[in-house]
Amino acid sequence: MSLVASRHSSRENVGRADALLVADGRFGDSGAIEERNVARFVLGLRLMTQKETRHPEVLRRLSLLSREELLPLLGDPVLRNAFEDDMVKLENGRPDALGLADLAARLPLDPDGLGPCERMATPHIKAWPEHGPAWLWTEMSPADRVPGELSARLRRLYDGSIEGGPAADPVIPTPGMCRQLARGADLLTRLLPQVGPSVLRHVSVVGFTRGESADGPLQSLSGGDPLPSAILMAPERLTDPWTAAETLLHEGVHLKLFDALRSGALLRDADLSVPIPWRQTPWRLVRVLVALHFYVHMLVFQEAARHADDTLRAEFGDPPAGEVVDEVSPDTEAARNGTHRTSLERARYLAGYVLALPADRLTADGRRFLHWLLDALHLVHEDSGITPPAGVAGVVPVQLPEPAEETVVRRTARAMARPLPERGELLVVNTDTAAMHWLNARSWLIYSLCEGRDTGAVAAEYGRRSGAGVDAAHDHVAACISELTAAGLLE
Repeated sequence: MSLVASRHSSRENVGRADALLVADGRFGDSGAIEERNVARFVLGLRLMTQKETRHPEVLRRLSLLSREELLPLLGDPVLRNAFEDDMVKLENGRPDALGLADLAARLPLDPDGLGPCERMATPHIKAWPEHGPAWLWTEMSPADRVPGELSARLRRLYDGSIEGGPAADPVIPTPGMCRQLARGADLLTRLLPQVGPSVLRHVSVVGFTRGESADGPLQSLSGGDPLPSAILMAPERLTDPWTAAETLLHEGVHLKLFDALRSGALLRDADLSVPIPWRQTPWRLVRVLVALHFYVHMLVFQEAARHADDTLRAEFGDPPAGEVVDEVSPDTEAARNGTHRTSLERARYLAGYVLALPADRLTADGRRFLHWLLDALHLVHEDSGITPPAGVAGVVPVQLPEPAEETVVRRTARAMARPLPERGELLVVNTDTAAMHWLNARSWLIYSLCEGRDTGAVAAEYGRRSGAGVDAAHDHVAACISELTAAGLLE
C-alpha cells in the first residue's frame, strides 16, 4: 500500500472511531445520557417529595419543570452535589437528613435559562455556546442574585475537590484566556467532529486554578460527586491549543462517563483491588474502567492529531511531536523497567487485566462497555496487542430461581416509574430502598403484565405481544420476574 493510501486509510479509521465512540446508546450518545439523567433527576425529586417533611412543595415544583428548565439545575454544581448526596442518604435510610429542599427553598428559580451558580458569575461568559451550556468561573458575586450561602457552598466544593492541602483561589480568566479556551474547544471539535461536541456537552462550568494536587501542581481535574459537571485547569494548559484541546477532551470524557454511569453499573465488584505497574497504590476496579475509557479516547485523539490536515496545522500549528503523559511513580515496576509510559501501553495493560477477569465480575453493561472500547481501540491501533476472547460482548446468563408456574405476580405499590418511550426504557424506583432500576423494552413489557396474573399467563401474553416462541417467552419471563422480585418491584 502506498504512503498516501495508508494515510487515507488511517484517517478513515479515525473517522470511524470518532463515530463509534458516540454511537453507543448507553455510553456514547450524549442525548440519550442526558435524557436518562433528567429522568433520574425527576424521579429522585418525586421520591424526595414523599420523604421530605419541611419543603416538599419546593421539590414537587422542581419535578414539574420542563426539560429545558431542569437542565441548568441538573448541571449546577451545588444543586447536583446536594441531589446526589440526598440520593445516597435515602439509599442508606436517612430521609431526615435531606438538604436539597432546604437549599432550593431559598433559591430564585426564575426560568431565565441559568443555574443558580451560573447566575453569580460576573461577567457572565459562555465557554463554547455553539456546543453546550458551559460557563466560565469568573468573579462569583452573589449580591442580591442568590443567597450568600450558595457562594459559600460552591467554594467548599471547590476547596474539597483539590487534593494535597489548602486550595488556591480561583484564577479569574482574562479575555485572552477566554479566547485561548475557545480556540482549544474549536480545535477539539474540528479534529474529532463527533466526540468533541459530545464531551463538551457534559461540561457545565470551567474554572482556572494554580492549586496543588497529591502529585504536585494541579494540571487539570474533572468534578464527579465533589464538584459535579465542572472542569478545573491550570491557566498554563491554555498556552498551546493542542494542549488545551487535549485537556478538554481528557476531563470532558470523565464527566461524560460520570453522567453515563448514573443509569447503570458496569461491575459486580467495583472495590476489587487491581495492581497498577506505574503506580505504587492499587486501584479499585471501577477506576481501571474509567482510566481505560479515557486512554481509548486519548489514543483516538492522538491519531487524529497525527493525521491532522494542512488547514488545521496552518491555523493551530503542528501538534506536539511526542506524547505527554503523567510520569510513572518512583520505585514501581514501570519505573524499574522503563515500561507503561504511553497511553497505548497503559490501555493494553488495563484492558488485558479486565479481559482476564472471571466473566461474572462484569455486568452485561460492563461487557458491552469493554467491547465498545476495544472496537474503537482496534480501529486506530490494529496492533494494540489486545485480542478479546470470543463472547466478550455476550450476555453471561445468571442463574436465578425460576418462579413456580402458578405463582401470581403483581407490581408492588412501593414503586414509582418514569417512561422514556423514545428510548424503549422505563425507569423504576423502589420507594423503600431508593434504588433505581432501568428496564429495557422487554422487561418493561413483562413488568406491565404483572397485574395479578400467574406467571404462565404472563408468559403467554408476553409471547403473543412480542412474537417470542413458547420456550423463549418462558425463559424471558422467568428471568425477568426473578430480577424484578429481587429488586422489590414485584410481590
